[in-house]
Amino acid sequence: MHVHPEIAALRTDRGPQRQAQRAMQLACEAWRAEPGAAEMMRELEAFGAGASLEDCPQLEAVFTGSGEAERLCGLLSQHFCAAIAANPYGQPPFRNGFDGFAASMLLARSGRAQLLIQSREPASFEHDAYLFTDMLRYDAVVGGRARARIVRVTHAAERSAQFAEERITLEPGCRFAFDLASEMLAVEHVEQRLVTLRLVRTRDDPGPSREYDAISSELLQQCAGSLATSRQEAIIALLGRMGRTDAAPVVAQVALGEGDVSLRWQALRECLALDSREGFCALGEVARRAGDPLAASAGALRAQLTETYPELLQLEGEQCPA
Repeated sequence: MHVHPEIAALRTDRGPQRQAQRAMQLACEAWRAEPGAAEMMRELEAFGAGASLEDCPQLEAVFTGSGEAERLCGLLSQHFCAAIAANPYGQPPFRNGFDGFAASMLLARSGRAQLLIQSREPASFEHDAYLFTDMLRYDAVVGGRARARIVRVTHAAERSAQFAEERITLEPGCRFAFDLASEMLAVEHVEQRLVTLRLVRTRDDPGPSREYDAISSELLQQCAGSLATSRQEAIIALLGRMGRTDAAPVVAQVALGEGDVSLRWQALRECLALDSREGFCALGEVARRAGDPLAASAGALRAQLTETYPELLQLEGEQCPA
């Protein structure tokens, strides 16, 4: 493997690398101090705490007005291109990723809000599924050209949904607002590299994300909209894989609680697998609750289980005779 002498030199002298990173940080600070950028960063805090876009005049100008997003992105490029030209081994101080087709860079985050700049390389894209998440999103297209569809949920049932589509062209000056719980943007063909400044905010108490098959409209999968809830689901699933029967009462308490519906359903399933008596008792209690969103599903599962395993009724009577 060939290692360039300049890179090899960094192994023995970290000074140039530290100097390069300092230059990147200074470029970031200089951009954030620019007129408009400074106000935008301050308002991002309020927006991340729940303020409406209308209450944040600079953010509103960027994501609904003409020219402001392009100006700020141009200033961002100026500051960092100059810094990288002078420090080619420097890394911009932004979380970023690139998969060969799409790139994303996190410019700032505060509370429930994130400000990103994203790009897509020229290519055609197929969409086998539609994903909807409980978030708000604002897009300001600042470069490139692409063809896309806005897919909207017009009716949602328990296991399927109906959609309406609107074909659009993405080009500089386009501004969009999406309620991602019922709308998504499907980019189909990028003619010139598409660059978008994006603002997203999760709900205060987000519902689950849902993915539907694009052809059949059937629900493929759903997951918790909250990171904390996802962690709890992972912990409960791990307890189930470890066979921790001693955790069954705690898992049952989660199922009987008032948390996220998907988390409670996952807890019910794991509790049944860990301890049939504990799990079936919890399942019956949920099924009998008036107004519980899981009552119908729990009742159907209980009926199915008792038909296949009648002995569960005796276990339920012994454990919780009430």
